[in-house]
Amino acid sequence: MAQLQRDTGGQELSNRLPLPDGLSAEAMVDLYRTMVLLRKFELAAQVACRTGETPGFLHLYVGQEATATGICAHLRSTDWVTSTHRGHGHALAKGMDPRVLMAELYGKHDGCCGGRGGTMHLYDPTIGLFGTNGLVGGGIPSAVGAAISAKYQGTHGVSVAFFGDGATNHAAFHESLNFAGVRQAPVVLVCENNLYATATALSSVTLNPEIASRAAAYGIPGIAVDGNDVAAVWQAARDAVERARDGHGPTLIEAKTYRTVGHHEGDPVTGTYRTQKEVDEWAKRCPVETFRRRIIEDYAIVTGRDLDQIDASVDASVKAAIEYARRSPEPEPRTYSLHVFADPINPPEATAPIPRGRPTAETGWLDAVRDGIAEEMRRDRNLIYLGEGTGERGGTFAHTKGLYQEFGGDRMIDTPISELGFTGAALGASATGTRCIADLMFADFLFEAAGQIVLQAAKLRYMSNGQMQAPMVIRVGAGAVRSAGPHHSGTYHPVWAHVPGLVVCLPSTPADAKGLMKTALRARDPVIMLETKALFSSKGPVPEGEHLVPFGLARIARKGTDLTIVSAGQLVIRSLEAADTLAEDGISAEVIDLRTIQPLDVDTVADSVRRTHRLLVVDEAYAMFGVGAELGQSMNELCFDYLDAPVARLHTAPVTHPFAPSLERAMLVSTDRIVAAARLLMRGEVSPIDRAARHSPDAGRIAALEVDNLSPVHRPRPEMGAPTPAHSTAEGTLITMPFGDLTVSEGKLVKWYRRRGDSVAQGDHVADIETDKAVVEIESPASGVLAEILAGDGATVAMGSPIGIVREAN
Repeated sequence: MAQLQRDTGGQELSNRLPLPDGLSAEAMVDLYRTMVLLRKFELAAQVACRTGETPGFLHLYVGQEATATGICAHLRSTDWVTSTHRGHGHALAKGMDPRVLMAELYGKHDGCCGGRGGTMHLYDPTIGLFGTNGLVGGGIPSAVGAAISAKYQGTHGVSVAFFGDGATNHAAFHESLNFAGVRQAPVVLVCENNLYATATALSSVTLNPEIASRAAAYGIPGIAVDGNDVAAVWQAARDAVERARDGHGPTLIEAKTYRTVGHHEGDPVTGTYRTQKEVDEWAKRCPVETFRRRIIEDYAIVTGRDLDQIDASVDASVKAAIEYARRSPEPEPRTYSLHVFADPINPPEATAPIPRGRPTAETGWLDAVRDGIAEEMRRDRNLIYLGEGTGERGGTFAHTKGLYQEFGGDRMIDTPISELGFTGAALGASATGTRCIADLMFADFLFEAAGQIVLQAAKLRYMSNGQMQAPMVIRVGAGAVRSAGPHHSGTYHPVWAHVPGLVVCLPSTPADAKGLMKTALRARDPVIMLETKALFSSKGPVPEGEHLVPFGLARIARKGTDLTIVSAGQLVIRSLEAADTLAEDGISAEVIDLRTIQPLDVDTVADSVRRTHRLLVVDEAYAMFGVGAELGQSMNELCFDYLDAPVARLHTAPVTHPFAPSLERAMLVSTDRIVAAARLLMRGEVSPIDRAARHSPDAGRIAALEVDNLSPVHRPRPEMGAPTPAHSTAEGTLITMPFGDLTVSEGKLVKWYRRRGDSVAQGDHVADIETDKAVVEIESPASGVLAEILAGDGATVAMGSPIGIVREAN
């Protein structure tokens, strides 16, 4: 950087103290500029929130600017960052345009996610922002996965996971640190320890508040640094990033810092879990003001006027961001349904015409799927497999036998028993160019990783407005088999099919299992592949050569004319057996194999019902809110006039899977039960489903009446009208009841500290509002005269409503 000139005398500045190791004068000024941008952006966002211009929660980064600035200064645009609900600072430090970020906070079309993500869910792959996150610790596994992807592909890329002290007691933190260490992943894990997780002091929930020391348990370096000293953070990050790029694995950095604002806007700064003295002491250590003094006084590389010019430039940038956000249009309502799934959902090869007369070979289930995976791994070098014991051992069911020998340990990766950690890592790797299969062994174990599947992978495309995707496959063994007991017998496919963004497969034949797996490994959505354990020993004809099966297209397994039986997984086999028995009675049953639960092929079922006029749904999952209910109602909507009987449902009994064979047989669907249900349906009758939580009808009726007779809760009606965003008008600038906590809709105006006609300066404390959660100080939004008081002391005011008007002084 060219030396700046003093204003008087024009002499060059000379350093009074040596510059911090590795930092040039130009770099230090750049650090200052970035911190100022982060601070001024947040203060502007705070005003926009308090005046009702932005919707939803707002978690500000005020006080922590040195950490994001010092860390991100070492990152390339191709390096990935995951962040937290307090992520504006990370987004800006990583290079996001302030205008685009502000527009997202406003929920506008021109925001980084088109208004879909908002303040807590910011994505921009062009700058390497994998995403900020509303879940504590939710992004840590993704950062580990992105690092594994970079290492595997040899890009020398690095990823950074930002998280708070609260995350260090979460499984995502511990599982991810362990997995990152084992894999020597090039990831820097940055804990911004601001002492409080929401309102809970770190010291009250752990006996080891020294977070950096926890790294030792996982065999990686841990470094504690003053998170308010940007130069110290910069130096620690330099070493950690260089270590990662050089192939020496992860580092945990604990940046000890502090937020001088509430957990979110509306949360009181002091008076509940923090004292004013504590906040004041930390305010004296403001990272922006402290660094400003140091580079003027200690290092003498600039003058105050030089920095004032930077401040003014940032002010102009933030003002432009606000104006940009205000001008940006609202997202078009008709676009709400875009980017839930890939469009089209199937890769083109899966829907290509199938040649007739293809030769087939009798193949076992496990061999068929293994062959499909091997074919895809040969075709796509950037495909890896993560699982417990799936490497050299070949898997619990021998379902990966031989893959390790062909593809090696870099692709067939044995993982710790940490389903959350390695499933989240599979997501991060898949989203950044290295497609993964995450093998969780049993369907019951999916719940260990449910947050990463439902809240991260399934939502990624939608939250990022189509910018990112998670083309991963989650492979599990499903269903009851030989007294496996309560924790190894479930299938649960309706649970996962309920989630927008997830494809859910439940094949019944070796051919479909292979074909759906190959489709999943070329698709662009996260896919849950449920392979029925009871069918692992089955064999069947599998087409030779390239074989893909499309999502959302059911298979007519047997033609019939008298009733339709619809099923998936192992109960397709039982349904075919039942159809053979029914044929002996002269009943012709058509059997449909759904193959995928999401997407669900209701059209094929409806076409069949129009011919047979009766429908029996047979499903291994529970009846409550399940596949039978979904298909039954769909038939009411699509072909009600064709039904000659109610839709019948046959499901596993609503109890936990017991161990004893006699009990297990009693609760499972059998061939005989399918036959009995079909015969009853032919007479126009159905058996009510077996529901969980039985109770007497009278007790239920009485409980309902008691609820109905409860007196309604009457709340004071606000004196003001519907919330109106505060802004400058012809009459002046409105003072409004601030927006804050989403659970608070109104507040009581406790007291005005100015009278009508009094002069006020911008930022003056003019009134107090009391809500159910806090007393909030109202500041004047502008300088001038308090021209009007629209709500007096004691008034109940709706959030966002105007309470006064400030006009310019004459």
